[in-house]
Order: sequence, then structure tokens, then C-alpha cells
Amino acid sequence: MHLYVLIYAIMSKAYLMSGTEYEWMKKIVRRYIFVLLGVAASGLFYTAVSLSQSSIEEMIVVVPHPVLRQQAVPILADDEETVQLLQEMAEYLEDSVLPKGGISLPQVAVAKRGFVAMIDDEAVIMMNPSLVFTGEEVPSLEGCLSIPRTFGYVNRSAAVTIEYHDEDWIRKTLHLEDLEAFIVQHENDHLNGILIIDKLLAEAPERVRDINMPLE
Repeated sequence: MHLYVLIYAIMSKAYLMSGTEYEWMKKIVRRYIFVLLGVAASGLFYTAVSLSQSSIEEMIVVVPHPVLRQQAVPILADDEETVQLLQEMAEYLEDSVLPKGGISLPQVAVAKRGFVAMIDDEAVIMMNPSLVFTGEEVPSLEGCLSIPRTFGYVNRSAAVTIEYHDEDWIRKTLHLEDLEAFIVQHENDHLNGILIIDKLLAEAPERVRDINMPLE
């Protein structure tokens, strides 16, 4: 499955997007256009081949792995091993050839409450997060590393306030909007055993995109 097919699939539904969603979609395409075109020309999709094989990539679990449905437990302040793992996950996101929005601990088979999200082009570690939804619900087109080749629209709050501990156990608060708000909601769902396939907009099937073609 070539990446340009995915790009076409997304942009062909642009007329269905809300104004906010369309603007952040344009932002993503502009931001990664050279990467996307280069990858498409090479006929690569989903395999997310990086310049060096990542141990984190090898750890990623996919459905129906049971950890993806577990309620994650809080990370303890003396849990240095988990903090180190989150730091490696942050490096994985920043070094990835293909753009990724985030990755959670349950996705690497660790049922603890932490994830890494790309915020302002930086991989931000968030432990024991709590979310307050502050915006109206809008459709967000999403995929998931743990659900291969599946994309669909889910409802997300257009803005959130998130409180979390960083890797130094400093409590922080961020207000996020649009794409970055969608990312932290997606990753936070993983901590509660919730997947995008649980939230696909059944009432708007034309907005659901399920690509399940073999690699060429």
C-alpha cells in the first residue's frame, strides 16, 4: 500500500472536514510534504522504516494483545525503569522518519499511566496525566500504531487542559488545541484500555477510512 494512496484517501474527504480540522490537516501536509513524497516514491507505508531499527518499534504490540484493553496503573515516583523507557519512547518519536503523534506505555506492553506526545515538534513525556475537556467536539481523523492500516474519524474535544508529571517528576499543566489536543486524548485513551475502533463514527460511515490492502 503506497503512502500516496493514504494521502489521497485523506484529502479526498477534505470537503467533509470541519474548518478547524481542515486547517490542521493542511498544516500536517505542509509540514511533512517532502517526507511524505519521498516515502511515497519509495513505495513505503505503515512499516515506518527508520534510519536505524528501533527497539521501541520492535516492542509495539497490536490488537488483540490483552494489555491494550487493561486499565493502566499509576507510575510510582521511584520507578526509574519506566521513566527510562519513556525517554527511549521519546527518542523513537523524534527520530522517526514518518511523522507520529504519540505513543503510550500500554502500546509497548506496559500497563502504566504514561505516554509521550509530540507538542510543538518536541516529544513530551507525560506521566499520570489528567485531562479536562474544554472545547466542542469535532471529528478527528486518526490511525494507531497498535491497529495496523486502520484509519477513521472519532469525536474529540477541540481543546483540553492536561496536568501531568514530566520525567523529573515536576507537575505541569498545558492547554492544547486542535491536533495536539487530539493527540493527548488518543494517548490518554490507551491508558484506559480504549482504542479508536471503539469510537469510530458509525453515524457517519463515509468519514471512516479502513485501508487494509497488502504492501506492494
